[in-house]
Amino acid sequence: MDIAPLSVLRLCDTETTGFPPRAEMCEIGWVDFVLYPDGWRIVGEHQSRFVNPGHPIPAKCTEIHGITDDMVVDGMDPNEARAFLSRGPVVLGAHNAAFDKQFVRSALPWICTLECARHVWPQAPNHKNETLKEFLGITVDGDAHRAGYDAAVSAGIFLQLIKHLTIEEMLAHSDPGAVPLKMPFGVHKGSRFTEIPDSYLKFIVGSDMRKGVKTAAQNEINRRTAAKPLAPAARLRSSSWDRGF
Repeated sequence: MDIAPLSVLRLCDTETTGFPPRAEMCEIGWVDFVLYPDGWRIVGEHQSRFVNPGHPIPAKCTEIHGITDDMVVDGMDPNEARAFLSRGPVVLGAHNAAFDKQFVRSALPWICTLECARHVWPQAPNHKNETLKEFLGITVDGDAHRAGYDAAVSAGIFLQLIKHLTIEEMLAHSDPGAVPLKMPFGVHKGSRFTEIPDSYLKFIVGSDMRKGVKTAAQNEINRRTAAKPLAPAARLRSSSWDRGF
C-alpha cells in the first residue's frame, strides 16, 4: 500500500455492551499517527468519547470497563462514532482488530497489533494489551479496559512494531484470511507448514488462531493424507468348493 507523506493512521479501541450482533459501542478511544519524512509520529494525546449504545449496559460489562448508563446518556450516537473514526485516516488499527471492526464497520484497511505482535514477539508470555505493555516497557497512565487508555497502549505497541515490520507487512499479517506459507508465530515460527509435525498441525486446526493459519494447517493435513499410499486390498481366499474351476 502506497501511503503519501502526512497521511494519518488511527489506532482505536472500542468498549462495548457485549458481543455482536446485539451489542453496541459505549466508548471509543483513539490515537493518531502522521507519516513524516522520518517516520510515523504520534500527534497529540490519546482521546476518548462516550457513545450512547441505545440500550442499557449489562452489569457484567460494567464490571469489566466501569462504564455505566449515566456516563453515556449524553454520548455520541453509534453511527456518528463510526463516521468519526473513519473520517481522516487512510488506515485504521486496533488490538484484536477482528473484534473492533465489527463495531466500527469501516471499509478502510486495518492493522491488527495483536496479530503483528504474535509474529514479532512469539516469546511473549501472551499477547494481550496489558501483557505486551509490561513486556515492551510501555508507560501509559490510566485504567485498563477504557478506550482511550487501551488505544494508547496499542499505540505504544505499534511504535515498537514499526521497527520490525513495514505497514505493508503489518497489513498482510493482519488479514485473518491470508494463508501464510510459513508459520508466523509460536514454537514453529518460520517453519513451512510442510515441516510442522502432524500433532501440531492438528493443534492449530482446533485452536483459536486466525482463519488463514488454520487453513494452512488443514491444507497440509489434507496434502499428507492424500499422499499416503493406499493399503493393498486384501486378497480373497478361495473357498473349497470352487477349487476345480
